[in-house]
Amino acid sequence: MPEHLDFNSDSESFHQKKQFQFRLYVAFIFTLILFAILIARMTQLQWLEHERYQGLAEGNRISIETLPPTRGKIFDRNHILLADNQPVYTLKLIREKMDNIDATMLAIQVILDNIEPQRVHEFFQKFKKRNRSKSYSLPFSLSEAQAAQFAVISHKHPGVTLSARLKRTYPYGAAAVHALGYVGRINTKELKNLDPKAYRGTDIIGKTGIERYYENILHGSPGIQQIETNVRGRVLRKLETLPATPGKDIHLTLDIKLQQFAESLMGEMRGGIVAMDPQSGEVLAFVSTPTFDPNLFVDGIDHKSYNALRDNPNRPFINRVINGRYPPGSTTKPFMALGAIENKFISPNKKIYDPGYLVYKDHRYRDWKRTGHGLVDMNKAIVESCDTYFYELSLDMGIDNIHDALAPFGFGAHTGIDIHGESKGILPSQKWKREVKGKPWFRGETIISSIGQGYNLVTPLQLARATAILANRGKVIRPHLVRSHKTEVLEQIEIKKISNWEKVIKSMENVMHSKKGTARQHALHLPFKMAGKTGTAQVFSLNAGDYDAETLHEKLHDHSLFVGFAPVDKPKIAIAVIAENAGSGSKTAAPIGVKVIEEFFKLYYSDLYYPEQEAVNTNEN
Repeated sequence: MPEHLDFNSDSESFHQKKQFQFRLYVAFIFTLILFAILIARMTQLQWLEHERYQGLAEGNRISIETLPPTRGKIFDRNHILLADNQPVYTLKLIREKMDNIDATMLAIQVILDNIEPQRVHEFFQKFKKRNRSKSYSLPFSLSEAQAAQFAVISHKHPGVTLSARLKRTYPYGAAAVHALGYVGRINTKELKNLDPKAYRGTDIIGKTGIERYYENILHGSPGIQQIETNVRGRVLRKLETLPATPGKDIHLTLDIKLQQFAESLMGEMRGGIVAMDPQSGEVLAFVSTPTFDPNLFVDGIDHKSYNALRDNPNRPFINRVINGRYPPGSTTKPFMALGAIENKFISPNKKIYDPGYLVYKDHRYRDWKRTGHGLVDMNKAIVESCDTYFYELSLDMGIDNIHDALAPFGFGAHTGIDIHGESKGILPSQKWKREVKGKPWFRGETIISSIGQGYNLVTPLQLARATAILANRGKVIRPHLVRSHKTEVLEQIEIKKISNWEKVIKSMENVMHSKKGTARQHALHLPFKMAGKTGTAQVFSLNAGDYDAETLHEKLHDHSLFVGFAPVDKPKIAIAVIAENAGSGSKTAAPIGVKVIEEFFKLYYSDLYYPEQEAVNTNEN
């Protein structure tokens, strides 16, 4: 060991002590800073931003749920329910709370054994791409048994909750479907045009008919409610509710009993029937056949059923009442005759000779009766539906005067009925042909137009409205399907001589009740007087050949038409019937029209239909 060690012990000790004190001060200040930051952050969280973070914390257990509105119901004129809301079960899914989406899909496919597995699979494929935190409803209803099945296994499928909802149902099935319309799932195109606030929580919308036209009235407004859930998305309790505003109920002018009766008369035939109150414009029956069941569309129709309807050669989706366009045939003859005598193109008493044809520029225009009708005045021309009379009359009038005579009755124009998508039909004129066809008008075309052929096209609704206008002596009304509408008299056709109107109407009465009337056989038993006019419209040109129904395809048979109203003096119902390709057999438009009017009087005016019984009751009293 060295004898001398040179230590500056006091100096070293002092230095070490200073260094330790410095480190202690630094550590202390650092600790103070950390505590200051912590206190500041806690102050921010607990005081300054307390409400914000409390809301976020609550959001983990409280969520806002949209309450869809109850859709308004639809009734007929006698308060019979036509469109209802039935309680059913559905499943609501939230993706972020689900453990295994595929396992849930398989379980639901097993439970929904009435739904094609592919449809469930397609829903889940779309569901996987949607917002993780939003709730989506399975677009299929569950029966009580299916709901009970899922309730048993619900604990295995977090993020899926069973809930009740109201489903649109149509108790009368296919009856009046083209008037009522139906609801269906909102598609992408419709979604772009909707108010998102008004349709929160709603996935259906009116697609056609009344359901679509009055969507804003029927839909209502959604409500909201706060619900408390656990970590797995199970509902614990409801906290606060702002109820939805239900849609308003609608009462139609239709009589469902008369509607079903009229549809039964059409059977398997294609065509349309419109019965209406000529004074008010209320539509009593709105028949387009064939029909289809609107209940198929509420939850979304499967591909097989939709394709079957779409590919049906009878085309049930077409609303023939407003979109079926047909040559009016001889049903326009009373209107043309009225225009001719009102504007003095011919006297109602003037007679022409009908040999069974008219020759014009070396072309023979034949009458339906080969042997002709002999001497014919206006009454006989309407009663026996003499074509030759109107051929000659048309050459005197010209197409523009014929157009002007028929236009006030609504031919070639929209009726304004409360259903979207109505077709106009065609009422030809020289101007129309130049604008549409780019060609001049030929007088030979005038001859064909005089009997409702050629370019002339009408819908059953236009024909019914024109008949109603004639029945109420020129009062132009707007047809409508909802009873809340007030009777809307659009105008009054100028009447130059009321006796002219009465003469034409008398001729239509003779069609039904005189010995040679074309519809006499169908009105023999009626206890009241009605006016009518039959018509036949060719589907294609015969080129002067013979018409043989036995050798022609059914779709090439003539259309059968009928218009009428009753009683003659104070009309309470006007009707138009078009039976496609019905020809001239027993199931033509005339007997159908008469039977519908008959049924109407049995339902509403039994005193007129059973006058003897009413007299007996009066005597007894």
